[in-house]
Amino acid sequence: LLPGWRRFGGLAGQRLALLGVLGSLPAVTVGLYLYLGAPGILEEQALTQAQARHDADGMVSALEDKLKSTPDDAEGWYALGRAYIAFERYADAEEALRKASSHAPKNAKLIAQYAEAMALRSGSFAGRPQELIVEALEIDYEDDKALELAGLSAYQQEKWAESLHFWRRLLKKLPRETEQYEAISQAVKIAERKVEAASGLGERAKLSAPEPTKAPH
Repeated sequence: LLPGWRRFGGLAGQRLALLGVLGSLPAVTVGLYLYLGAPGILEEQALTQAQARHDADGMVSALEDKLKSTPDDAEGWYALGRAYIAFERYADAEEALRKASSHAPKNAKLIAQYAEAMALRSGSFAGRPQELIVEALEIDYEDDKALELAGLSAYQQEKWAESLHFWRRLLKKLPRETEQYEAISQAVKIAERKVEAASGLGERAKLSAPEPTKAPH
C-alpha cells in the first residue's frame, strides 16, 4: 500500500497506513536487487529494516546510473519511481513514473503508479491523478494498484459506496494472510461503516454505484 494513505485524510491512524510504511523498504530493496541482477546478495544477508534502508540507498544510486545508459527502460523507471515513493521523494517519483508511463503507454500498472506519485505530491487525487486512474482501469479493470487507488480516490471524495466497490473487488484478488489483504480488509470495513452511516442519514447520493469506465475484459 502507498506510504501516503495518511496524507489523503479520513484514514489517519488506521492500521492500513502503518502496514504500508512498515512493509515498503524491504520490498523495495528486494525488487531493486533482483532488477539489477544481484539476487545472490539476498541469500547472503538478512534484510532487517535498518539494513534495508542502507542497501536501498545504494541500489537507488545504482539504478539511477543504469538508467542514464538505458533511458527507454520503462520497468527501470518504474522500479526507481517506487523506490522514490518509499523514501517520500514524491517529486522525483512523479518524474520517474512519468518517464515509465511514456515508454509504456498501455501498461495499467505503470499508469496507476504514476497517478499515485502525482497524488502523493499534491495531497489529492483531483484532476490529472483521477484521470490517470480511470485510464488505467480502462486498460485493465483488474489491476491491483488501479483498484486500490480508485477506492482511495472515491473515499477522499466521500463516495463511500464507490470506494467499497473497488476495494471489495481488489480484496477478492488478493492472497489471504498477507499484509495487503489485511490492510484492504480494514479499508473495506471502514467504508462499510461509512455506507451504513450515510444510509441512516438518508444521504442517498453517496450510495450511488460508480460510473462505468469501460467493460472489463
